[in-house]
Amino acid sequence: MKADPKAASGRAFVRSLNILLKFARLYGYEHTRTIEQLQTAWQELRAAIPLGTEAGLLLGATNSQLLLDGVPLEGSPAEKQFAQLLSAAGLASIQFFSCITEEEIGRFARAFPTGKAKPAELALQLKDALTGAQGIRINEICFVATDSRLKEASMAAQLAAASLGGEQDEFKKWLNDPQKLLELIAAAQGAKGGGVARSASGGPAGAGVSGEARSGEGESGTGGGSGSGVGRGLEGSPISQGGSVGAGGIGTGQAAIPVGSFWTSGGNGSVQMSDVVAGLAGGGPGALGGRRGPGRGGIGRGEPSEEEIYAILGALTSFGSVGTGHGGVAAAGVFQEQMAELPGRAQDMLKQALASLAAQAPSTKPDDSVIVQLAEHLAIRFALERFERGEVKVNAVRQMLDRMNQEIQNLRKILGAHEDKMTDAGILAESHREILDRQFWAAVPDSGKRAVLLSEEAWCIPARNVQSYVGDLIKNGDIADAVSILQNYAACADSEEAEARKKTAAGLSEMAELYAKADPKLLGEALRHLGLRLSIEQDAELQGLVSAAFVRLSQEAATGHYFPAMQQALDLIAGVETQRPGIARSLRGKMGIEERVPEFVEEALKARQVAAGLTNVLKMLPQTTMEHLAARFNRCSLRDDSEHVANLAADLGEEGVQYLRSTVRGGPTAEAVEMAGLLSRLDPESVMVFLPGRMKDFPRSSQDRMVRQISASGAARRCHILLELLDHVDPLVTPLVIDEIGVTADREALGKLLTIADGDLPTGGGPYLRVKAVEALGRINAPESVSTLKRIAESKKVFGWLHPQELRIAALQALEKLDPEWVGDFLPKSGIEREEYALAPLDVPVTSKFVRQRRHTRVRLRRPVRAVSTNLKENFSLEIKTASLSGGVATISRHLAPGTQVQLRLSVGMRNLQATALMRDYRSQDMAFEIVDMSLEERGKYRRLLTDNLSRNPSAAETNPTAVPVETLAAR
Repeated sequence: MKADPKAASGRAFVRSLNILLKFARLYGYEHTRTIEQLQTAWQELRAAIPLGTEAGLLLGATNSQLLLDGVPLEGSPAEKQFAQLLSAAGLASIQFFSCITEEEIGRFARAFPTGKAKPAELALQLKDALTGAQGIRINEICFVATDSRLKEASMAAQLAAASLGGEQDEFKKWLNDPQKLLELIAAAQGAKGGGVARSASGGPAGAGVSGEARSGEGESGTGGGSGSGVGRGLEGSPISQGGSVGAGGIGTGQAAIPVGSFWTSGGNGSVQMSDVVAGLAGGGPGALGGRRGPGRGGIGRGEPSEEEIYAILGALTSFGSVGTGHGGVAAAGVFQEQMAELPGRAQDMLKQALASLAAQAPSTKPDDSVIVQLAEHLAIRFALERFERGEVKVNAVRQMLDRMNQEIQNLRKILGAHEDKMTDAGILAESHREILDRQFWAAVPDSGKRAVLLSEEAWCIPARNVQSYVGDLIKNGDIADAVSILQNYAACADSEEAEARKKTAAGLSEMAELYAKADPKLLGEALRHLGLRLSIEQDAELQGLVSAAFVRLSQEAATGHYFPAMQQALDLIAGVETQRPGIARSLRGKMGIEERVPEFVEEALKARQVAAGLTNVLKMLPQTTMEHLAARFNRCSLRDDSEHVANLAADLGEEGVQYLRSTVRGGPTAEAVEMAGLLSRLDPESVMVFLPGRMKDFPRSSQDRMVRQISASGAARRCHILLELLDHVDPLVTPLVIDEIGVTADREALGKLLTIADGDLPTGGGPYLRVKAVEALGRINAPESVSTLKRIAESKKVFGWLHPQELRIAALQALEKLDPEWVGDFLPKSGIEREEYALAPLDVPVTSKFVRQRRHTRVRLRRPVRAVSTNLKENFSLEIKTASLSGGVATISRHLAPGTQVQLRLSVGMRNLQATALMRDYRSQDMAFEIVDMSLEERGKYRRLLTDNLSRNPSAAETNPTAVPVETLAAR
């Protein structure tokens, strides 16, 4: 399978971009090396997305993994760190369009900081730098995996994971003291002698705090609802001067937001921030003190409005600037002014939460992020209750949380020294928006989660939340519900809203493994939705996201060998190809199906029953499948294996055979050679029509290989094919063709063989071919050849025999099978020694289990025979250890490519023998060679060398056939 040039250029661009950013950090953007690297990155990006193309380039990031058009990149540590930087900055992907300019890529590169900076700043810098840019788009969709150790912790607990250390000044401690916060609020109200909470006339219902007065006179107070609580004064503060701390009754039950306990009382229980928020929101269920007060809290002034919540968050941000020196005392004045401007109900909510915290402060030191926790839980509780009452839908909840997160983000920036330390240490924290989303989702009851996930707005839920919920369903055995939710989520890809399609595509890409785990059939359904969208989607950014999701699901199907889903994907991509051929070609190479065809073929060959859909998948990939089947067919050493491969190829239908025909007819030589063997088995007529005309143009090594593969194919008409090729091959390949014709034992070859045996030779042929033709006649064992063989054996001239002795020996050995009595009578007067007559060609059994068999007896030599080459620029020596009449195995002094023609001079005593041979395959340290031409007189001497070794040691003969792959070019 050919590599995708776009993918290669894209990977090169990512590497160049990383190098560019490294140079910028080291030398700055004005340095020569940085400028040159920017030019290189621009050229590689332009190569990946040439001007005028439809598809762009989508560079995504998930955790430490970079994705290029949805395909994971195997990156270096630097590229993994780049992926982490993008993820931590809340960037899911960066879309490059074909209309991008060199000036825009320069602005994009310069937006990356050269020094230390928090990841959150990167997104803002990129937005500012790319204002008005048409060729680059930043996608801020990032669902980051959660650390399992923190899955039950709150936002503040997770942010506190990296220690702030002990370098906090006194004013920072004062900032996190709820009592001091109450003082500031009281000062803002001008109520130095008033109670912290409103009197019974109507504060919001809160949570009663049990305990004993620390100093001063405490008295009971009641809230706007029924119930009672015990108040206490606060020593040394303005509100302890005769005032009272009043709180409403406590509702029963547990908190709706189980985020854990942060402050523990002196012995009467614990204060949970969720309980505080429950009180803020108007008497939500929860126990705040160690004991429950009687009665139920009610709502004093009703629920706060959305604008009031935003005003509270803004006030908290202003006050946060005081503790970190962002404004000093002046900022405190601003906070007091903002508090004075808040409606009474908003002030009550804030004061009541702080009063609850202050009640516990004497026994427990608050966490350093009191204000951040308060702001988070106000936002979560407000959004949750509006959702539960049906005032907003789930998509509006996300927008609301995003807006409130912007307010809280400002507060985090002010109080986020610990995040600076994490950034300096190279630790990339989870995005704040995702933490807020996750906390909100954890607070939604199961019934609400299920209802949302089965609605048309399921796309609003982050994929990580869907994955967690569905994973729990599967773990609990609720497979049907899990399948229904995933089906509904995939259907959101057909939504009319662009935002819905965008988030659904990103979610499907992230949840590919979950779809396969729940039910592999779901992969096919999800692919169907995405495939239809690929054909009609007009938005370039959405098209990139849908393509990436389609690729990811296809890869999951290929990895898990889910063949029906793969068939669905291939069907869909074929439909896309009719409308958008460029996109379809790009996606095919990334889907991961074609590259796994060898695995699928092996699975089909090994299985007793082929898996459902596997044959259809292979049919849809005829080129890749046939290429692998042809190579697999050529490697078979057992006849049963080759039959199995041929049967599977036949099952793939006409498209596969048509690819073989087109390759043999006009494809590259190397490919045509590989396909000829399998095609001769499936469609021998096509080989007879197309191959002879091309054969004469092939190099000798290709001709040699093709003849062997056709012979080993087991095709019923292979003898006819070889006869058609006989007059078109190189003279050095002709002996092999004649030999293989004889192995077929097909009577169709009698006429041609008898003609050659009588001396009518092909162009370039010599007497050696007559010997080969006579040996082939002996294997065919046809009575029609008896008269010709006898004439060769017994013909005489005035002095001696008419034909060379080697030819007469071959004729007598062939007659031994046809007329043994005549041979027995003639042999004593033939002038042929019994020892010379011994080395006869081996019979090739028709029912042999091996694809190829040995043709001549091989003899292990008592002493190695030395030989040297004489026709090469750099000649070499051989040490022949085993030999037969057709070749041998030798240790050679240097490497030679198989198929090399060599002229050998063998040293036998005082004599030298000459032979032409072709080098064959390697065997450990040895290399085989096959004799393709030799004068018959030299062959007689060579025969006597072998018979002499055999007579001295009969056990030196090797006649048993061995398993040899078709592609092996060993001498036989």
